[in-house]
Amino acid sequence: MFNNFIKATDEYTDFDKNIPGYYFRKTFETNFDAEKAELSICTPGFYLLYINGVEITKGHLAPYISNPDHFVCYDEYDVTPYLKNGKNAIGFILGNGFANQTIKAWEFSDAPFRAPLCASLKLNASDGNKNFVLESSDEFKCHPSPIIYDMYRYGTHYDARLEIDGWCDASFDDTLWENAMIAPAPKGEQTECIAEPISTQYEIAPKSIEHQKDFCYLKTAFRNGEDIPFTHVDEGYVYDFGKTVAGVCRLKIKGEKGQKITIRHGERLTDDGKFNLNSVYTFKDDYKDYIHLFQADVYILKGGEEEIFLPPFTYHGFRYALVEGVSQEQATSDLLTAVVFNSDIKQRARFRCSDSTVNTLYDMTILADNSNFHYFPTDCPQREKNGWTGDAAASAEQYSMFFECEKSFEQWLMSIRYSQRDGMIPGIVPTSTWGYAWGNGPAWDAACIHIPYYSYKYNGNKEFLRDNSKLIYDYLKYISGRRNEKGLIAFGLGDWCQPGSRNVNIAAPLELTDTAMTYDSARKAAFIFEVLGKEEERAFAQNLADELRRDIRLHLIDYSTMSAAGSCQTSQAFLLSLGIFEEDEYERAYQRLLDFIAEKDNFVICGVIGLRHIFEVLCLGGNSDIALEIMCRDEEPSFGAMIKRGATALCEALDENGCQESSNHHFYGDIIRVFACDIAGLKINPDMKDINSFVVSPVFPDKISNAEAEYDFACGTVRASWKKEGNCKLVEIDVPQGVNGRFEYGTIKEGLKPGLNTFKL
Repeated sequence: MFNNFIKATDEYTDFDKNIPGYYFRKTFETNFDAEKAELSICTPGFYLLYINGVEITKGHLAPYISNPDHFVCYDEYDVTPYLKNGKNAIGFILGNGFANQTIKAWEFSDAPFRAPLCASLKLNASDGNKNFVLESSDEFKCHPSPIIYDMYRYGTHYDARLEIDGWCDASFDDTLWENAMIAPAPKGEQTECIAEPISTQYEIAPKSIEHQKDFCYLKTAFRNGEDIPFTHVDEGYVYDFGKTVAGVCRLKIKGEKGQKITIRHGERLTDDGKFNLNSVYTFKDDYKDYIHLFQADVYILKGGEEEIFLPPFTYHGFRYALVEGVSQEQATSDLLTAVVFNSDIKQRARFRCSDSTVNTLYDMTILADNSNFHYFPTDCPQREKNGWTGDAAASAEQYSMFFECEKSFEQWLMSIRYSQRDGMIPGIVPTSTWGYAWGNGPAWDAACIHIPYYSYKYNGNKEFLRDNSKLIYDYLKYISGRRNEKGLIAFGLGDWCQPGSRNVNIAAPLELTDTAMTYDSARKAAFIFEVLGKEEERAFAQNLADELRRDIRLHLIDYSTMSAAGSCQTSQAFLLSLGIFEEDEYERAYQRLLDFIAEKDNFVICGVIGLRHIFEVLCLGGNSDIALEIMCRDEEPSFGAMIKRGATALCEALDENGCQESSNHHFYGDIIRVFACDIAGLKINPDMKDINSFVVSPVFPDKISNAEAEYDFACGTVRASWKKEGNCKLVEIDVPQGVNGRFEYGTIKEGLKPGLNTFKL
């Protein structure tokens, strides 16, 4: 339990006043060689942690991002190697993080938890006989640091002239520094951060540098068309890093004292090749207050020797960086380096095939998945950085299959549990007050069930199910009360980002997508409760699922044509995928899906819900070639059109004129699961009974001559591959010891042995 929280000031940053990050430090003596020393630190914001002048912070944006009225995370460190026998010093710097945001969007600027930044620290050291304990107190010293402004949604400003050399050395004289003040503890539960840390993954040198003069980097506000002031640039240098990533730019420069450098970050250029933020800027309600801050880091030189700056307490989504304030001589290739970071979630599944477009889409998805995982799945790394539940629900299975992200999911579900109000779940998590009246609905709320369900499928952690069973049950009771007189549900967001419109109800009716999504969630919940032995909850969930299926079949299917309500691709694919049609109806219903595709000249016209299902339905129905055609063609709308437009990560929409502000979104990423599970045929734990089991059952599209997928089990890696040889197909499956596999194709159903298994079809 952390009791002694301290602060440096009674003020916190607002639009009209910046409060700097503060140095905190304390000297102490141990008088022994420590055999064991443990340090823990807790703060609702971010921190950088030092011992005897050495930074030991676990990674970027530590400790976590959460509503501090719900819970506050702490981190623990083994600091034995850093302590000396004698005098030592410990220090930290605090950043605003989620705890103190000036942004008006999503009501964060009015959050009740906003307060001066505070932290609590504990150190325990021992040599086996002697013990030493240090806790934060008003004896800690504090002083303003060179971090003069930081907001993780905007950027960080650093004045190197304010640096204090040796500030965390044991010999430093802090006599003139102020004493820290005791601060009230945050209201939320104190819990250890178990989510994977955010760490640097790789670095990118610029691919090109261009001098640009006299232009406007933002011409209109997103969604309101209003001209915006403060955006004119006399001149600057645009650095192109070749692909859209998440992280920051490291600055390396030598210059004069007081030279001010601004680095802005964007994803795309204008049609005439100028740097711009038009594709990522969104916060129209308060743009005049902070447009100059958005996606921007500022560095003021102390002068003299070469200086290196890596912005703390923030990150950006970008491919391009505009540097203002440097000379032509300074604008070299090593001035900026893109430092890419995200949660350290290990990739455990992979895919490759003979088709370059499919491989590119796979690579774009992996890039988007990583770019949008900073402790939890976010919608985008540049514009919002929000934990939209709908995005996570759509990507829950492909994240769970392709990445070891269970711990991060467990931590985020804790945020969802705390955010639940009378069963209702907000559209973004973490949140304070926003997302309950708009931005949610069954397709978004499904994250609270889909994430535990798919995490269990791939890691078998029953405790994760147990921890969230009340969340799930309370949600089902709530959503069952939202049914109308027909037994259907219709509120919130539906098939988001349908091509050509932001209108989420342009094709698939909300009654259909909401009711069908709730049916699917209730089925999954029934399974979860059965695993946990919760019979009352299981019966409730199964009964709700049965009733919803009945009412969908009663009100939302035209049996004369076997068409789902809306007569569109999303409606038809969704009900086919969920098994709403009976066995003797399926062939006609499936043909209607093919008709709806043909009516659109073999273009895919689906939003986020339809795109989650249509490709797999087509592959399983024997039309993998149609699935790949509508996915990969380079005319809009399609995934292939993203590539033609120059995208390097999945975008927010399939068409240029749709909901396409962001060039880095993950919520269409289920396509890589289709690649691995259907095209390569590698399905993990298909019966939901054994996480060490798999089935290989591939399809063989005409346009693909070979494909392979891998998955890392705890005991080893399974690899399934196939290639076409004349009129035959050669399937090879390499099976590690300790897993149970079988091969299924047509009438063949054969168990697999450890080692290489070969089939010629």
